Amino acid sequence: MKIVVDGVFFQLASTGIYRVWASILPLMARLPDTEIVLLDRGKSPPLPGIRKIEFPRYTWNSSAADSRLLEMFCEDAGADVFVSTYYTTPLTVPSALIIHDMIPEVFKFDFSGRGWMEKEIAIAYASRFICVSENTRSDLLKFYPDIPEERVAIAHCGLDKANFRVRDAAEIAAFRARYGLDRPYFIHVGSREQTHGYKNAVLMFKAMQNLPGVDADILCVGGEPKVPAEWCEDLQPGTRVHHVHLTDDELCLAYAGAEALVFPSLYEGFGMPLTEAMSSGCPVITTELGSLGEVAGDAALLISGKDVRELREAMRNVRDPATRERLIAAGFRRVASFDWDVLARAVHTQLQNALEDGKTAESQAFHAEWRRVRLIQEAVDPLL
Repeated sequence: MKIVVDGVFFQLASTGIYRVWASILPLMARLPDTEIVLLDRGKSPPLPGIRKIEFPRYTWNSSAADSRLLEMFCEDAGADVFVSTYYTTPLTVPSALIIHDMIPEVFKFDFSGRGWMEKEIAIAYASRFICVSENTRSDLLKFYPDIPEERVAIAHCGLDKANFRVRDAAEIAAFRARYGLDRPYFIHVGSREQTHGYKNAVLMFKAMQNLPGVDADILCVGGEPKVPAEWCEDLQPGTRVHHVHLTDDELCLAYAGAEALVFPSLYEGFGMPLTEAMSSGCPVITTELGSLGEVAGDAALLISGKDVRELREAMRNVRDPATRERLIAAGFRRVASFDWDVLARAVHTQLQNALEDGKTAESQAFHAEWRRVRLIQEAVDPLL
């Protein structure tokens, strides 16, 4: 099976979706009778076993023309199937789609913007789907009820256990010295706000405003360029906020040295910081919202995400030695089942299913009409 992969997400961002594709593509390339060609629009990582072809950078306002270009390349390359790392589509080549989350639908984002329109288009085009959690699958079927349930598979995100592992005290101490972390700290990883504030990291800052008996700092890794100044105004005297960008190796050490990962998000499609922290021996405080309860299982202190006092109490409790020991042990057990190979095989299987779907008369008629309409859109786009 010859798979053409659009590496568009590597061009767009280096967040969790980037990590997903960088992890599973080399594993897919090792599967029998599989050849993968990656369309490299820029910034793609090393991907052993995969041939890269330079491809024009993506722009949202010419997505229909981009579809025609993708189709032309797939035809020339003799592609059997197509898969995008985000929401791009060809015109007639059978396709499967990974659904990472349904955040825009749940939080009622403005779908009049071209970017989110392309998500709807990609979902309409694909014949098979892979969701990274049970909750994401449930939400996909809720918002797109015309999708047949049997066409939607589930496979959790994996984990780089070679990197996110127990580290020795000397390594952790050296990391802390390098970044000036000379006091206990709670860690938050990734975006802190996002549209409608669903990332909800502000709750952590509010909890730290009045945390008697807990002398600790806040470590923010990645996310937005700056922490809002107003979040820091009422922190206890002496509390410092560190904002850093780390390599994966350093991120593991940051987790390992932390009092806990505090991740009070109001929705996630998966929640990779949870599994990374657990694998690094870091206790986790999070919500049950979206997929987070599903991923955390019994290995986290669960909060509502809406009550400052509740989070404050969890941040106190996580420092109790018996509680920490229980959470760390439960975390190691929990992450044992998260494996990138499972997701890679699920995507491969759904692409094989999409290939078979594409042979039906119904699918061929769909693609013919899709091609006609998309080419009309290409002609109209320059006039808008």
